[in-house]
Amino acid sequence: MDPKKGIAVPPPVVSVIEKLRSCGHTAFIAGGAVRDIVMNRQRPVDWDIATSATPIEVASCFDHVVPTGLVHGTVTVVAGDMNIEVTTYRHDGPYVDGRRPEYVEYLDDIVADLARRDFTVNAMAFDPTAGELVDPYGGADDIERRLIRCVGDPAQRFSEDKLRMLRAVRFAATLGFDVDASIVDSARKLAPGIEQVSVERIMDELMKTMCAPKPGAALMLMEEMGLTSYLLPELCSEVGEKERKGLYAACDLLSPEPEERFAALLWPLGSQGSRRMLARMRTSRAFATAVSRIIEGATDLDDDPSDYQLRLAASRIGRDHLLPAVRLKQALRGDGERMLANMTVVEEKVRSVLAERPPLGISDLHVGGKEIMEATGLSPGPGVRMVLQRLLHEALRDPSVNNKECLLDMAREIGDEMGKAFAD
Repeated sequence: MDPKKGIAVPPPVVSVIEKLRSCGHTAFIAGGAVRDIVMNRQRPVDWDIATSATPIEVASCFDHVVPTGLVHGTVTVVAGDMNIEVTTYRHDGPYVDGRRPEYVEYLDDIVADLARRDFTVNAMAFDPTAGELVDPYGGADDIERRLIRCVGDPAQRFSEDKLRMLRAVRFAATLGFDVDASIVDSARKLAPGIEQVSVERIMDELMKTMCAPKPGAALMLMEEMGLTSYLLPELCSEVGEKERKGLYAACDLLSPEPEERFAALLWPLGSQGSRRMLARMRTSRAFATAVSRIIEGATDLDDDPSDYQLRLAASRIGRDHLLPAVRLKQALRGDGERMLANMTVVEEKVRSVLAERPPLGISDLHVGGKEIMEATGLSPGPGVRMVLQRLLHEALRDPSVNNKECLLDMAREIGDEMGKAFAD
């Protein structure tokens, strides 16, 4: 686990650090980028620098500096094609609202700055020039042990920012680590405090957790930490813990798309119930719609759906939601290897059905309203729409009828039926 032999640090990051040092300051890479360097896991997207320089001093060292977070001592240095956040070493004042410190004090010591971080795996700094890792709290050892552990007392860390309880769950999920027992014990006592956190921040952590390779264990960890009843009260009021565990297991069987996995998690709430809960969590309307449609599709489908049933479901919920709905239906069966084998078979059937490009909406029919009126003598109005809907239903049953001649013949028959019905 030698950081000198892993991920290469981008030249602009090194350049910013060297410039700060040439101006008489100390500077290190800090935060999640260091964790990824130590793990040699992936090239970080965000490269953050911690420095003894104050924001004003940082600004004096560079030509292009943006004051993006002055209240926390952060500015963004534009270096080449990179935007690099540079933050002054600091100590946080008291956290009165359970989220933000009342004030920050600037420091000139990287070790003291790292002391305020949440978890040891995030409390390391790296000097890319010397290849030196600053790790006063054992983050590298915890990475070796695959363990999430707080810097100092978990109760203090969680009291400062209640969201850190959920962040522990998220890091365990995304890194595939265990959490230290002290985190679970402290969270059980402080879990009600999670209600102080905004739903937007909570949902951001839940989204990241649900995109992890195996979110089921993380959701079980939420239960163990006593968080679930506060984060997902609608689900807890609807089903017991045993049934929730089955939903968590189903999430692991699905693709790492948050819409699909949230559909599994919120399955007992139904299409409308999931919409209401996601509205409370202030997700986008598009996200809530996707989740509800996946649930709706899975509700209507058989375990082994016919081609017609697949086309009908795609027409109702949209072709993009059909495959997730089918996967959800199979995952909820929960019968192990047999289910996985059947999921593969049904997925292939779905792909085959969709590859034929069947008509799924009125706009896909090879006739339009004007042609229907000419063929049936109907005037513009709801009658034309009724004919088109009937034609779509027939085309869903048998896509081969979706040609102009056949559709117009059927339209005439439908028009005659409607005329007789009105006459009677």
